[in-house]
Amino acid sequence: MSIPLFEHYPALEKRLPWIPLGSWPTPVHQLEMLGKTINYPNIWVKRDDLTSKIYGGNKIRKLEFLLADALKKGCRWVVTYGGIGTNHGLATVIHGKTHGLRTALVLVKQPLTDHVQENLLLDCYYGAEMHYAPTMLAGFLQTAGVYLRHGRVYFIPPGGSSTTGSIGFINAAFEMKQQVDAGLLPEPEYIFCALGSKGTMAGLLAGTRLAGMKSKVIGIRVTEQWLSKPHKVARLANDTISMLHKQDSSVPLIKFSLQDINVTHDFFGGGYGRETPEGRSARSLLMDTENIRLELTYTAKTFAAMLDYINKNPGLKNAPLLYWHTYSAVDFTDILLKADQTRLPDSLQWCFKDNLIHPAWEARTTAPQPNREENSRTAS
Repeated sequence: MSIPLFEHYPALEKRLPWIPLGSWPTPVHQLEMLGKTINYPNIWVKRDDLTSKIYGGNKIRKLEFLLADALKKGCRWVVTYGGIGTNHGLATVIHGKTHGLRTALVLVKQPLTDHVQENLLLDCYYGAEMHYAPTMLAGFLQTAGVYLRHGRVYFIPPGGSSTTGSIGFINAAFEMKQQVDAGLLPEPEYIFCALGSKGTMAGLLAGTRLAGMKSKVIGIRVTEQWLSKPHKVARLANDTISMLHKQDSSVPLIKFSLQDINVTHDFFGGGYGRETPEGRSARSLLMDTENIRLELTYTAKTFAAMLDYINKNPGLKNAPLLYWHTYSAVDFTDILLKADQTRLPDSLQWCFKDNLIHPAWEARTTAPQPNREENSRTAS
């Protein structure tokens, strides 16, 4: 099995470790009902919620390169970081396990929601070694302990956003270019993606340029500003291209400057993981019109920002827009019904002082259910 990046640069296939974790390519389709509702018909979606049947979302693209690198280096443990409800951490735990890798998670505080509690229970169920770090010093000490206990440990930064991880989204851009060439969607004028740890946006920036596309990537900041500053996005894109060039000199040394980075800051909501009214409204709109589920930390804020961009820019004149959907669509209800929060480490028991999951499930079961047949059609 090959991937679009390797098809374009065959020498990279021999030099870059890679393992298949996802189902490629992920579908693209037009958001027709949404378009009719908001009177902007040329909106498209890239369904990275469907990357994998065991756990999807955008992190899988990064992990195909990161976990392959860990295995090549003979590691049996990886350590990574995130909020207590980290999707990246859960993806690493689940997909690492399928290849014999154990995962240690060093977790920091974020606002408690039902989604956060669900991810904590799933981390525990899939065998993560979990460490809560209320301070930066605690995080350092917890990490040191992981290395002392397990020896050869592979380090994955928050969100999997390193030069190695970002290759996954350079490949994603080449995948999208193949879909454009096949007539499955028009070349987007703008691509809207969540901007957290920078790897998704940096990879798409580099990948669209390498693939010969003119699309502009707009990142919607959902993390603290120090983590996702525009100049850091440019640096990661440049460093990733430079690394690929060293592996294959036919990869052109494209350079990005601060002027090439388009970031929207207005939908952050004052804190990582904090819900916003705009996000809740966007989540309801997309579910009601297209039966696509958003979560409130990343994807709902991103989709809300795209809707706002359409409203504030009448000069778009129905230019094709692409929303890159990064949330996993896998349903873990059966597992969570059997989950036991008492198995969590003592340092994380405070997260379940109030059970936020069951009220959320009760609301889901009493609310009108989405049309499953229609969902299957749009996801195919």
